[in-house]
Amino acid sequence: MNADLDEWLGMGSAAIADWGGHVRRLAQRGNLGAARGLLLDLPALAQPHACRSGTCAPGLREPRRRSCCADLDVEVTPGEAGRITEALPLVAAWMKPRDARWQGGVPETMDGATLRRPGRRCVFAASNAEGLTCSLHAIEDETGRPRGALKPMPCRLFPIVVVDLGDNHVLLTALARHTSALAGGGGAAAFPCLRGEAGPTLVESAADTLVELWSRATARAVVRAVERWRAETAKG
Repeated sequence: MNADLDEWLGMGSAAIADWGGHVRRLAQRGNLGAARGLLLDLPALAQPHACRSGTCAPGLREPRRRSCCADLDVEVTPGEAGRITEALPLVAAWMKPRDARWQGGVPETMDGATLRRPGRRCVFAASNAEGLTCSLHAIEDETGRPRGALKPMPCRLFPIVVVDLGDNHVLLTALARHTSALAGGGGAAAFPCLRGEAGPTLVESAADTLVELWSRATARAVVRAVERWRAETAKG
């Protein structure tokens, strides 16, 4: 498993809930899969997902819609906080011409271990006519840094949820209608990226993240497991 993910799981950042009971219910209904050591919440991973920030950005979104960049707390590990702090001069140069909150200097970026949201959106999210742009993600790409060099784990994962069940069991699930009460973050239906009825599945749209955090072989195995479950479910 990726070292950053291991550190984040070690903080206990995943929601504390009865995930064991959830796994049992999935198994009873034939909705629990497995791939290369991971347990899979197949309905959550098979749901359609497409990130279009213009549909959830403050000022652009419909009433009662939510955004991971504007409405969710993002807790960072000590390692992530250190890397972000070290890169703040570069981040400030990127943000200053794009975001009024940075024009007077570097704002406070954290409340303890949580990223701040001045003006009701993440301090590192720049707003434009198309939606929101993550400055940490953009700087990683522009400077050739690997994903996660600056971007925190919750932002890399969303809406995926990784749960350490103990005894070397890890559940790969996601914010979905049947997990909202366990995963936190409010109801899944409030997020436009999870409201589509067509388009790529979550595991297809998040394939690069699965490769980064586990391996290409694991990503392929997870996608195949979800595809098999969808085909079997479609048969009735």
